[in-house]
Amino acid sequence: MKNLLLLLVAISLFSCQEEVKPTYTLFNGTVENNNAKAVKIFGNDFDKDLTISENGTFGDTLKIPNDGFYTLRVGRESSPIYLTKGAIVGVTINVKEFDESLIYTGNLSNENNYLAAKYLLSEKGMEIDKMYSLPETDFLVEVNKLNDSYKSLLNATEGASGEFKTEESKELEYAHLNNIENYKDYHRYFAKDNEFEVSKSFYDVLKDVNYSDMKAYNSSKAYKSLLETHFYRIANVVKEKEGISEAMAYLQVINDNIPNGKEKDELMTNYLRYGMKADNSLEEVFTLYKTTNPTSENLPKLTKRYELLKTLTPGKASPTFKYENHKGDETSLADLKGKVVYIDVWATWCGPCKREIPFLKELDKDYHGKNIAFVSISIDEKKNYEAWRTMVTEKELGGYQLMADNDWKSKFVEDYGIKGIPRFLLIDADGNIINSDAPRPSSPEIRKVIDGLI
Repeated sequence: MKNLLLLLVAISLFSCQEEVKPTYTLFNGTVENNNAKAVKIFGNDFDKDLTISENGTFGDTLKIPNDGFYTLRVGRESSPIYLTKGAIVGVTINVKEFDESLIYTGNLSNENNYLAAKYLLSEKGMEIDKMYSLPETDFLVEVNKLNDSYKSLLNATEGASGEFKTEESKELEYAHLNNIENYKDYHRYFAKDNEFEVSKSFYDVLKDVNYSDMKAYNSSKAYKSLLETHFYRIANVVKEKEGISEAMAYLQVINDNIPNGKEKDELMTNYLRYGMKADNSLEEVFTLYKTTNPTSENLPKLTKRYELLKTLTPGKASPTFKYENHKGDETSLADLKGKVVYIDVWATWCGPCKREIPFLKELDKDYHGKNIAFVSISIDEKKNYEAWRTMVTEKELGGYQLMADNDWKSKFVEDYGIKGIPRFLLIDADGNIINSDAPRPSSPEIRKVIDGLI
């Protein structure tokens, strides 16, 4: 009995000394030249704001659900970050040189300083317009070189855990495959060749990818992007084959490939937030979405979007505007009655908007004197008023150049439910909607449409 008691005491002492792995991560740091209220950490179904003090410091415990990749954001700047339960992570940030200034300390310094270096490498090594403008063979050479440079950087990173290197290797592969998935559409855009097609064997490298790995979907940002790009490409094949709308094709492809659950709902919601259009397929698209067991969080949001789009279908009276023009007067939609109106909603800070300018100027020149008015409405903030005036003057922008009165919250912008720019609208001579999401000036389709209207 005495020996048994001694054994029980020994077991008790041993158990008391067992280390219990923490369920949280300690994260702290300093932000110089701060312009934000908080540092945000999000991803993997996690989201937390860490308040930045007056002297630029912050710190808190993060009860992350899983070890893995997250995103760190300060104001408009962001960067990937790797976190594990039990780790102590520190960082210094200078907002004026955000990417160049990130320096991590603590348990995961090697992993996170690698991620910061990787981001800088991506900025130097991949000029999107140049790379995607290349012919197919040259593109594959360059994109493989880029992938090899990332692998070399990872292999040269000392002190990173084996688990991190395994997960990051997968991340690099997913990102590489996503670059390949994007090639056709990006090449058409940057090379200004809307008829471009890749070779029959181009997508062979993607044939063994598992496109229904929901564990990877929830842990890998690159895998999530790969799925969205892949399904979008397949949807456009279905669209052409079956003669249905892009939105309908996309929902069908997701429905056929992803099991019901939050992942399916997220893929559909992310697409429909911008991809649900006020066209003849609107009712059919929304009806299909409702049959896919949407979450109670997303269904009300998309229902609200659907109700708005119903008011913007072809033939409905267009929302109106009356804004200051570049000459200092005001121009309203009513002033243009009797003409077809092609509206460009844009901003001086918007890269894709500026890429459309040469095409819009060509349209304005080629249809000068015809029964069509070209209207550009800037949604720049008031503080950028002079930047807007300067750009209009320097680029010699034609047509009616207007500035909205409250940027994104301007009534005309909200009435059209505009969530992203550039956005183009077509309105008939009586002020009724022809297309609330019209083809861009760079699209060959827009000339066919205009020729059929004037």
